[in-house]
Amino acid sequence: MCGIYMTIQQTDVHAGEKVFAGLKKIEYRGYDSWGVVVLNKFGFTLKKRTGKLSKLGQMHFVEGKCALGHTRWATHGGVTKENAHPHLAKNKSFVLAQNGVVENFQELREQLLDWGYDFDSETDTEVIVGLLEFEMEQQKEQKLTSKIIRSVFRKLTGRNTIAILTQSGDSFAVRDGSPLIVGRSKDSAEIYFSSDVVSLSGDAVEYVVIQSGQMVEYVGKKLKITEVKSGKLVPFSFVPMSLDATVVDKEGYSSFMLKEIYEQAKVLSKVVVGKEKEFKAVAKTIKNAKTVFTLGAGTASYAAGHTAYILRKLGVPAVAIASYESDSFKQLCDEKSVCIVYSQSGETADTNEVVEWMKAKGAKIISAVNMPGSTLTQLSDFPFMLQVGPELAVASTKAFFGQMVWGMTVCELLSGSKFVEIKEIIYKFEQQLRVWFADILVQDKIRKLAESLVHKQHLFVLGRGDLYSSSLESALKLKEISYIHAEGFSGGELKHGVIALIEQGTPVLCLVAEDENKANMLNAISEINARGGFTIVIASKDNELYKEWIEVPELKFRGMSFMTLMSIVPSQLLTCYMAMKKGCDVDKPRNLAKSVTVK
Repeated sequence: MCGIYMTIQQTDVHAGEKVFAGLKKIEYRGYDSWGVVVLNKFGFTLKKRTGKLSKLGQMHFVEGKCALGHTRWATHGGVTKENAHPHLAKNKSFVLAQNGVVENFQELREQLLDWGYDFDSETDTEVIVGLLEFEMEQQKEQKLTSKIIRSVFRKLTGRNTIAILTQSGDSFAVRDGSPLIVGRSKDSAEIYFSSDVVSLSGDAVEYVVIQSGQMVEYVGKKLKITEVKSGKLVPFSFVPMSLDATVVDKEGYSSFMLKEIYEQAKVLSKVVVGKEKEFKAVAKTIKNAKTVFTLGAGTASYAAGHTAYILRKLGVPAVAIASYESDSFKQLCDEKSVCIVYSQSGETADTNEVVEWMKAKGAKIISAVNMPGSTLTQLSDFPFMLQVGPELAVASTKAFFGQMVWGMTVCELLSGSKFVEIKEIIYKFEQQLRVWFADILVQDKIRKLAESLVHKQHLFVLGRGDLYSSSLESALKLKEISYIHAEGFSGGELKHGVIALIEQGTPVLCLVAEDENKANMLNAISEINARGGFTIVIASKDNELYKEWIEVPELKFRGMSFMTLMSIVPSQLLTCYMAMKKGCDVDKPRNLAKSVTVK
């Protein structure tokens, strides 16, 4: 949940500025604090700050051809300048930045204290620095070597990725779990190490993904990748960058989140384009499974829940699992099981840990991910790229929609629909969504509702059946971005306890589809109205029971209802506008980060 960016330039002496610009592109990975260290003939010059980089304009650093930077999401130690990365060795021979958690840091810290090491920070990262220095002293080395790094890294438990820049200009990085990408310029005069391929856009023309358990070295203008455990050389090849610098442009929108909400009207069809053979193979695998698990964390867990819901309606024994509550399912998983896994980044630590033990039990893994080169993709028997484009806002919107469309597509194939028909209906939904976004009256109503809700303390979201997952996701968005206490419930849960919280003026967002659950939802709305609640209803048709009605199109195709997605879009916009009204950072909400690489 932190971002690493490092560069080695052959001619350009503005490496510090390059790293600072690179960090801005991956700030969504952590924005409590940041640091940049520049190396030149005088040694290391370190600049560290608390707060967000995005709030800063252009910054100037000392001249130098090598630089290492880091943007932090705090795990060990508070948000202070001292705890910000990179961390400088006591002997000034190297600097280090880390993404991950050293789970045995307390034990290692005690060992270092016994040795006499004097800590400057509260971080687990400084334990790695101390161990490296201790190992250098033990081996009487004045210079950090790959052998020393491998030896120390093997002592760490947990998922960690580190990047190191030495005083001699050598650079090293080791990956265990958290992502690591190496890019290079056209003439190889510039080398980049980063946590994210998106950050390399505009700088590198090709890249290679470092696999978990590997170390990369750039020494004497030569790049080498080895296995951490054995030290054996690993063959590798660069692939061309498919992104350009425009991917990190807001393109006139007030935030990346708002841009990505609107992009949902043109990117969902990419989920299925050119993948008929792969989708059919997955559908066949699911059909032959004894048990199907659907897995995800946070927003992805709601996509998993919705996929499991549709599968059960088709007669497929499907169980949805939240990644962080998976232990009780271990005895149900075996070689006849299939697990469908959703993750935006493919690096979610809770999720990948479950996938690892499921694979060990022989289960087939099917994944839908939005970032290339991820750990989850490598763990999967059937990896799918959503291809909805990079998502730079912390709160997932279009990637979540991509996961939902992916699951709906598989389920429709299982029900007997033709792939070409499924593609056509997805295109049609995109067209409807574009028309809806262009409806000024509806958009103005959502903005006005946001203004009326901005000072509310609590909000409830109700949905049933196909819209139950939608109610949970809508509530999560409201919590994440506008900091309102929002809870999603099944409409059937209302009278079993939730109704005790309804009082005069309590806002309740109700999701209503033209399906078998409509009558029950109307009853719930009547019950809320009778207690003075303020019902805001997202539906395709108006009703006299609704205090406020947000009109949305309702598109159906056999068992495929796009109302599941359409009912969420107004909530996405509501939370965006509420956050803006409050002066919140829409793209970088407090305490959250995009890629959750810690457990």
